[in-house]
Amino acid sequence: MKKRYIITSILCFVFWYPQIALSDYIFTAPPRESLEKGNRVYKPISEYLTKVTGERFIYEHPDNWEEYSSKMHAEHYDLLFDGPHFVDWRIKNLGHEALIKLPQLFRFRIIARKDNPSISSLKDIPGKTACAPGTPNFGMLSMFSHFTDPNKQPRHIKVKGWGNVYQAVLSNKCDVGVLPKTSLAKFEKDVNNVKVLHTHLPYPGQGFTAGRRMSPKLIDTVLKALLSDDGQVALMNLRKRYAAGEELIKANSEEYDGVRFVLKRASNFKFEKDIDLPLAKN
Repeated sequence: MKKRYIITSILCFVFWYPQIALSDYIFTAPPRESLEKGNRVYKPISEYLTKVTGERFIYEHPDNWEEYSSKMHAEHYDLLFDGPHFVDWRIKNLGHEALIKLPQLFRFRIIARKDNPSISSLKDIPGKTACAPGTPNFGMLSMFSHFTDPNKQPRHIKVKGWGNVYQAVLSNKCDVGVLPKTSLAKFEKDVNNVKVLHTHLPYPGQGFTAGRRMSPKLIDTVLKALLSDDGQVALMNLRKRYAAGEELIKANSEEYDGVRFVLKRASNFKFEKDIDLPLAKN
């Protein structure tokens, strides 16, 4: 009887060991893509990291921004790819570490139709309609950061997608719009339909951060793996979508410092752990 128990225990250990040995680490990105496109862009990355680290990385697609924000606050995610304001917020408030980033700087431009005589600078925008994605989109928050007086604000019209923002301005759905400099250059390649009212200072590109559940050794392994030739292959769909095919490069946490401030306008982001800021009033 005792011998049978020992054999059974050994067999259970053998069959269950792979599951015990692996940890589950959740990788995610904002709900900018459909589930199908999200799987196409991000799943090769989680599968590659599972292969090279011996740990299980799972890509999880958030349904909406509320879910994404709440799970980020709860530290449900271990590895994330998103905008510089989120990167900096997690570094300061969740103890994340920046890993790699897009090579291009992130720069937004506020535009209006070229033939719109009523708008020539930022001071003309309060009271006008402004097209931008919803909060906590970085472009939207950057634009509205110029208008601190609650009585002198643009009227925000939510528009999803930079091409749709551009078209909304051209069709007079909005007086102004905000979009990345690179997107505007693509849309205005052979035309001259808009005027630039303001160009924001450049920010570091979108990046990956690793959370506190990942050990320093695992973080180093993931960093080296993503920067390797095989890692850049796993990143290819992401590179095509966000970096015009260029390879991602190593990021430093310090270069993102201060970008998180725009999130103080987002009611679902808090700064309790941020020693540089008072408590946010939500």
